[in-house]
Amino acid sequence: MGLRKNRIFTVVTNLCRWVLALVLVVSGFVKAVDPIGSMYKLQEYVAAFSLGSFSDEMLTLVAMLQAALEFLLGVSLFVGIYRSFVTWLTPLVMLFFTALTAVIYYSGRIVDCGCFGDALTLSNGETFAKNLILALLSFVVFFGRRRLVWNVSSKSRWMVTIFMIFYISLAGLVSLSHLPVVDFSPYVVGADMRALTEGRPGVYEMVCVYERDGESCEMPGGELPDSSWNRVAERAVLVEEAVAPVIGDFAILDWEADVDVVPELLADSGYVCIVLIEDVGKASVSSVDKINDLYDYCLEKDIRFVAATASDDDDIVLWRKRTGAEYPIMWIEEGVARKMMRANPGMLLMMDGKVAGKWNVADLPDVEVYAASSTGMPDGVKGLWGYMRGWRFWLLLLVLPLLFVKLVDVVACRVKGDRKAGGDELQRQPEE
Repeated sequence: MGLRKNRIFTVVTNLCRWVLALVLVVSGFVKAVDPIGSMYKLQEYVAAFSLGSFSDEMLTLVAMLQAALEFLLGVSLFVGIYRSFVTWLTPLVMLFFTALTAVIYYSGRIVDCGCFGDALTLSNGETFAKNLILALLSFVVFFGRRRLVWNVSSKSRWMVTIFMIFYISLAGLVSLSHLPVVDFSPYVVGADMRALTEGRPGVYEMVCVYERDGESCEMPGGELPDSSWNRVAERAVLVEEAVAPVIGDFAILDWEADVDVVPELLADSGYVCIVLIEDVGKASVSSVDKINDLYDYCLEKDIRFVAATASDDDDIVLWRKRTGAEYPIMWIEEGVARKMMRANPGMLLMMDGKVAGKWNVADLPDVEVYAASSTGMPDGVKGLWGYMRGWRFWLLLLVLPLLFVKLVDVVACRVKGDRKAGGDELQRQPEE
């Protein structure tokens, strides 16, 4: 009986460890591939709790370190390395996040904690409950750490460590220098903007109420049961619930005409270039010539081109002087610009209402490339960058090297006479 209880506790402990590891890996990864978005969320925390003034660069570094910490803890738990250190540190990390989300839940200062970036939005109550459960799992793992089944021996853990650091650093730096390698925003390449911005109103049916000799009945559509009934009232009955648009705040305002040009842009059956410059005061001017050349090219090819910024008139005037911009610059709400583009400046290309490509302006090809292409515009999907921008690429890049390390570890252990490398024999090793 005691042996059976021990086996059950061993199974439960390892299940808790794998669930906890998976959540930490996913949470760390979605933050790492969107360092700018994580920096925006930290800005909200700083403002909400009056923590002082921090530069964007400092908050970006903090965001990347947080993502790396969660990812490294998750993979270490899952693979099975640094048992003593990881099983001590994980409960401390989860206690901190649980306390933080408890404060957020009861104060209401932050709407979304940003635990999973744009990939998944949870309410403050759901976030607090999630962290409370994970904290409990971390304590189960801590108290049952001697029963954990580890998958890689201590002799091979250095390979996993180097690879994890390389992997999460590569994902973060590529996303920071270009665009998120995995785009969780609604404005992802391939998105149908017409469908996402159109909701569906509720459907109602008119029902008439009739009375006769103290009796009453209801009939749809104003139908009269027979001439002996008298209609006394009518009311609308909801048949289908209204569906709100997925993107309800997408608007670009033409100051001069005082009109939202988004419906016109979405109705265009051809290409539409939208250059996003969230803040012209902080925007990089190193690639402004590419924007000017693109505007000239669009004029020549009769392609719609607009620029949108959240900056005020004075800053726009200075931007025009600095860059020689002649293209129309319209206004967009700062939060919308941040959702659309994690670059300042960046370009979103639409074709027949769908997102055909997104670029950091620094990555835009020269206009000669457009003219040589079959469509006359750059392609945002093909090429190495197109393959790198997808979760399948990064999943394979994570799993295949770890499997290779496991294979090397098994072979090395067998050569040294370990018959159960990665199994019960490793479990009985002294604590690391």
